Amino acid sequence: MNVLNKRGLFARLLRQQAGEGGAEGGSGGEQTPPPADLTPPASQEGGTQPAWHDSIQDEGLKAFISGKGFKDAGEAAKALQDLEGKTAVPESPEAYQLPVPEGQDAAFATEAAKWMHEAGVPAEQAQALATKWNEYAAAQQQAADLAREQQGEADLATLRKEWGQQFDANAELGRRAVRTFGVEADAIEKISSALGDAETLRLFSRIGKHLGEGTLAPTTAGSGQGGADKSIEEVFYPSMIKK
Repeated sequence: MNVLNKRGLFARLLRQQAGEGGAEGGSGGEQTPPPADLTPPASQEGGTQPAWHDSIQDEGLKAFISGKGFKDAGEAAKALQDLEGKTAVPESPEAYQLPVPEGQDAAFATEAAKWMHEAGVPAEQAQALATKWNEYAAAQQQAADLAREQQGEADLATLRKEWGQQFDANAELGRRAVRTFGVEADAIEKISSALGDAETLRLFSRIGKHLGEGTLAPTTAGSGQGGADKSIEEVFYPSMIKK
């Protein structure tokens, strides 16, 4: 029997004693007892209602639910529903709708969506990964472009020193070749990406020089036919030929 129940019994005992005293006349000068405590007794467990998850048998699960602070089973069920919505795997790879950077082919995103679907990656996480990958790839490309630009400037500085006072004249020969053959800027960019800015200028300067001489097969000392039997690479870009 706990203290609260004892208090309830004591209150009832006082009420009984008060009744007996009144029957005897109440004029004996005895002090009137205080009014009884009519507060209903609390629960047997110390006055707190049992938590809604106390009936869960698994102690680990019970501790998890308690730690989350869910007020009732409905709130816990709503949290589970929200979680399933975030972790659901799409029915097909196409449903991922992975982001594709502007101007780029969607082939990689299509293939990546297949991988993620096979691995059971939720749609929200898949889109986040694709976004991070696109940002990383863009940063890598930007760094590569900057490095190439810096290398090109260094190579041109070396070429300028090599050609000396003939640099402007040789550069004009290169521009003449570009104009003559109508080489588009995109094509020049591709060539420059493969060969470097300085070597590209060397190449077009040679072409322009031979155009000015009226021949694309320049003669060499001791050869009547000149370079007629040489390949285009040997004539215009000898540094590409492995010795």
